[in-house]
Amino acid sequence: MSESLSNEPRMVAIELEPAPERKPASEPHAIIGRRISQEALNRLNDLHMRYLKGVPNGWCVIMKECDLSGLDFRNLNFSHGHFIGCDFTDADLEDSHFAGANLFSANFDTANLTRTNFARADLRGAQFENAQLEGAQLEGADLRRGAVIRRGASAPVGKENSSFRGARMFGTNMTECKLLDADFEGAAMSGASLQGADLRGASFAGAELKGVELSGANLADADFRRAIMDEATVSRGDLMRAVKPRTAPGPERMAKILAAHMLWIQTGQQKGHRADFARMDLSRTDFSRAVLAGAVFCEAILADVNFENAVLAAADFTNAILLRANLLGADLRGADLRGADLKGARQDGAKTGELSGTSLLTRR
Repeated sequence: MSESLSNEPRMVAIELEPAPERKPASEPHAIIGRRISQEALNRLNDLHMRYLKGVPNGWCVIMKECDLSGLDFRNLNFSHGHFIGCDFTDADLEDSHFAGANLFSANFDTANLTRTNFARADLRGAQFENAQLEGAQLEGADLRRGAVIRRGASAPVGKENSSFRGARMFGTNMTECKLLDADFEGAAMSGASLQGADLRGASFAGAELKGVELSGANLADADFRRAIMDEATVSRGDLMRAVKPRTAPGPERMAKILAAHMLWIQTGQQKGHRADFARMDLSRTDFSRAVLAGAVFCEAILADVNFENAVLAAADFTNAILLRANLLGADLRGADLRGADLKGARQDGAKTGELSGTSLLTRR
């Protein structure tokens, strides 16, 4: 499906559902490919406010592929405006209003979107990487796939899925949002609402969800395998059709796994079994002083795990989530930490480097 206000640039949405209807613009002329100054932005907002109020000589702002990076939008109201493929990188949009606006494929990376109102906005293909979305209002917004075909290009360039990678989403309201295949990798979500949202195929790899409302959300094929979720979040959503991490073993089963692993080490891998915690949620587990040399933790969730003084030589931690893990004094010689998230991990006194008697080195 395609949607456009003029022949260039063309916008391509991947979904087959119809786009929401737009309020017709009273001014047919669009600003295309320009760098907008702060003074010009303020003048445009005055004209747009006249348009919203129905005052003569006002006009609906229409921009395409304009550079709005770093500008101050605080308290400005561009509701129902058009900002197709525009760049809002590093802009300050605190308490601004874009309700019902056309923000197709806009870029809000590292922007301040505190309490910004995006209710029912067209945000297909929009990017919010490392943005601050505290208290932002996105209820009913369309965040499905979409991309602009830039001037002179024959096909979309760059990302098509809406992305919230590394975003800070505290109290963010995303009720009833269309978030098919959206990317929340590494996002910090606390007290956010995704009630009734369409999250089919969405990825939450490395995201941390605390007290997130998921009731009524469509979570079919949503990927939570490497997500950190508290009980309040898990209890509020139907995760039956979602992709989840392996469940951690209970105390008795864990004791047997550790005993079998020790035997595996002591017998030169002839007896016992290597501990395999791959893709398992082991958040807050106490492994202090445990002997887990050669154990498999790849893609495991190890948030707040205590590995203090543990023997982890030659262990496989590839793509594991070690958020705030305690690695004080741990033996990590020869361990594979490539792709691991060690944000907030304590590593003072940890041993790294070559594992004696082997060619293994600690890899990051």
